Amino acid sequence: PGSLLLDLACGTGAATFVLAATGATTFGVDRSTEMLIEAERAAGEAGLRITWLEQDLRELSIPGCVDLATSFFDSINYLVEDDDLGIVFARVAASLTDGGYFVFDLNTRRRFSEGWGNTSLIAADRDDLFGAYRSWFEPETGLSPLVLTFFVKRDDACWERFDEEHVERAYDLEDVERALHAAGLNVVDIRSFHDGSGTLGGRGSEESERVVFFAQRPPAQPGPGSRPR
Repeated sequence: PGSLLLDLACGTGAATFVLAATGATTFGVDRSTEMLIEAERAAGEAGLRITWLEQDLRELSIPGCVDLATSFFDSINYLVEDDDLGIVFARVAASLTDGGYFVFDLNTRRRFSEGWGNTSLIAADRDDLFGAYRSWFEPETGLSPLVLTFFVKRDDACWERFDEEHVERAYDLEDVERALHAAGLNVVDIRSFHDGSGTLGGRGSEESERVVFFAQRPPAQPGPGSRPR
């Protein structure tokens, strides 16, 4: 309680709700109107007070500064243009108090090349629903498209098809560290994350499939120019 928290690319609010449940003042940011509507509805049912902001992360602008910014579910991998990473990190750094933290997870190149490369799987097979996805990895661009195709049985017994494409980008961890430093954030730690157990492991590396970055805006030094909360 008393802290200010910010969840980036919050989607329907799964992680945002956990932050808000601590009693902290919490902001959730996403560019999807539909997801924010669902997040606001669910937050109301849970009795959580969260301020929802519809924004692209590259244009992030919040009132005041926060103590902690987070971004989970490999949202940072969705930044696929060359300058996106630096732009977003600079926006986050400007949104943090001195000494504030930025915590985010990231799929590694290994995850894309070994786990998602040239894969086709059945995602659902029911009487009223059939879905499949296929993914591949392009080493030369670092991009990994994931195409979902679902067929939903309607009340008139006809089937309706839905297609959705997601594209993520693999970043070398050294490039991520450099972009954080360029934005004025210090890397405190990088840890492996194990999806199956939901726990942090040892030091994260290119051998990990997913990593979590812990970065910090340097604490204020006494004197002119400090940024008290």
